[in-house]
Amino acid sequence: MTTTPPEAAQLAPRSRWRLFGPILALVAAAALWSAYWYVMAGKTRDFIEVFAARHHAGNLAVGWNALSISGYPYRIEAGFTAPSISAPRAPEGWAWSAESLEADFLPYSLRHVVLKVDGEQVLRYRDVSRPGAPAHVIRATAEGTWASYVDVPGAPFGRLAIDINDFVALKDGEAPNTGERFAAGRLQLHTRPSAPPENAEPLPLDAADSYDIALQGDDMAIDAADAPRALGSNIAFFAAQARLKNAVPTPNASPAEFVRAWTTQGGVLTVSDMQVKWGPLDMWAQGELSLDPEGRPQGRFEAAISDYAGLLQALVDARVVSEKDARIAKVGLGLFAQFQGNQPGRVRVPVVVTEGKIFLGPVLVAKIEPLL
Repeated sequence: MTTTPPEAAQLAPRSRWRLFGPILALVAAAALWSAYWYVMAGKTRDFIEVFAARHHAGNLAVGWNALSISGYPYRIEAGFTAPSISAPRAPEGWAWSAESLEADFLPYSLRHVVLKVDGEQVLRYRDVSRPGAPAHVIRATAEGTWASYVDVPGAPFGRLAIDINDFVALKDGEAPNTGERFAAGRLQLHTRPSAPPENAEPLPLDAADSYDIALQGDDMAIDAADAPRALGSNIAFFAAQARLKNAVPTPNASPAEFVRAWTTQGGVLTVSDMQVKWGPLDMWAQGELSLDPEGRPQGRFEAAISDYAGLLQALVDARVVSEKDARIAKVGLGLFAQFQGNQPGRVRVPVVVTEGKIFLGPVLVAKIEPLL
């Protein structure tokens, strides 16, 4: 007869626990996480439905044909079929719809949502720039449309990032060759509340606030009828970093109401860095913009322009300036460039926007319409 050594008898139960203990702990953790996920998924559905019901008869109407919740175990994914948002009380009476929308939440942080839009998007709105102006429809498609929004406690609007690839939009058109067309290889927008001064008291939600904004567009093309003759319809690159000061929340999600309130509040857009490559125009600038009483942009920029001679020739070819004025401007800009010690062909000049006109130094290069 054999007997088990005392040492082996003592080690056997402990060996089993070492083998099965981690497995049991993992199963328990998975069960707890599963229970937590399903609770948060239910809360997410309730939040979405309550949000839609609260706004349906208010200033912002939210709806969809079907809503599904999935994404276990890593995220909470809310899938919307035929989502729509409209602002019936806004002066524009705008309404947006899409084929589908996916909203992804992290189970442990519902303040952050990542959105993905698929299929054609349709935006309908009324033109409020003048009485009796018609309504418009914009139909847009993209290879990918993503957005990320993070709620910021105490701020009227949080951090937003939008990234769109291979974007094509048609205004008042149904086919690729009808309507006003805008296209872009890539569009990016980032905005966030500006950091308040240290030890500053939080602002009330209806108080003026400031937001930092970054924009970038690559390989863009606008409708030829809307393009400045001297610059053409293709915009190779545009990027800007700015701070929007004195932004005031408005109740109806209306761009027109926001701009009017911003203007009344003495709103200013401070551009710290702007780069434009548009046809013969290759420019860097910084300055400030606001709106005059007639709703037209006004302001002044300090700009640096490359190949000013080529730009002046393009203005002559487009009959924006005469050959005589271009020769005078070329001589003057050449003297400026020599005094400034810039590289050949590059000069620093002021860009002035006033009374619906844009001046490059002394040369009128374009006219702009009121925003409102």
